[in-house]
Amino acid sequence: MPADYYALLAIPRTASEEQIRSAYRKLARQYHPDVNPSADAAERFKAVTEAYEVLSDAQRRQRYDMFGSNGGDFGIGDLFDQFFGGETRRRERGPLRGADLRFELEIDLLDSVMGAERTLTIPRLDPCQRCKGSGAEPGAAVSTCGGCNGQGEVRQVRQSVFGRFVNVSACPRCGGAGKVAERQCGQCRGEGRERIERSVSLSIPAGIDDGQQLRVSGEGEAGMRGGPSGDLYVLIRIKEHPRFKRDGDDLLHVLRVSPAQAALGADAAVPTIEGEEAKLKVPAGAQHGQVIRLRGKGVPRLGQGGRGDLLVFIEVAIPKALNKEERKLYERLREIASPLAQDESSMFDRIKDAFGQ
Repeated sequence: MPADYYALLAIPRTASEEQIRSAYRKLARQYHPDVNPSADAAERFKAVTEAYEVLSDAQRRQRYDMFGSNGGDFGIGDLFDQFFGGETRRRERGPLRGADLRFELEIDLLDSVMGAERTLTIPRLDPCQRCKGSGAEPGAAVSTCGGCNGQGEVRQVRQSVFGRFVNVSACPRCGGAGKVAERQCGQCRGEGRERIERSVSLSIPAGIDDGQQLRVSGEGEAGMRGGPSGDLYVLIRIKEHPRFKRDGDDLLHVLRVSPAQAALGADAAVPTIEGEEAKLKVPAGAQHGQVIRLRGKGVPRLGQGGRGDLLVFIEVAIPKALNKEERKLYERLREIASPLAQDESSMFDRIKDAFGQ
């Protein structure tokens, strides 16, 4: 049974672009193979990505809503194929759009926050440079195909118990072009296209997230018989960062403090993704796992304006070795310190609170 893209993303059929994007981000983080080791995670991630690719594109979504997962490619030929065993085929004459291409690009976290420019080297089919896409050897005569009289298609009439049916297919002599060359191009052998490597400039917008795609119109493979080129879809992958982790539009950072700093409070400096330092006040009595939020130090909100926050997790580091003086102080502290009250909330509860869950 064809997949229900709306059900895969757990959204209504009336979902807005933002609802689609938000649902995909949540599921992509849940099923990404790098963070989810379960056996079916990769397949689930592939399925939700496919659903997002279709529903986030207005034209593809419209075709999907009309025709389902066939994407609008269902035609009268398919109808006859189902009922009459393929007696009628889809017409293939005229210009054909080139195939879309997909490319996976790994970028640094900083590039996803600040935006970047990249030049990609893409292998693809381009119009043949020798024949300029005509398929004919330069200087060779091009004439109307005698097999189809320039129509680009041939027809066969068949009688069946259901009536008279016409089978329409591309002309085998001219391939649907309607014209034939006296001599085929020696470089592309008459196809009109050749495989080359092309440099493509890509602008990466600030705030793009792992698993999102960028579309570069017209940078896919060249069309056939003068048809338009396809598009290039670039899937973004973000490398892990040694100091920060990303969660939506927020960045997470762990700050290690000593027991004395946690108990008495301290002024600290924490790094930001741009490389500068931000001042941070560790409050007296700070607890292990406590979160301090620095507003506007996170990731730009893609297409919305503003930025997320930098969430600083306090890690109280217990020393593994003490010198003689430190040991004496800790022993004295143990003697005079009041018993600690048991806190019913765990560190995990505090982390959840930081995310508003």
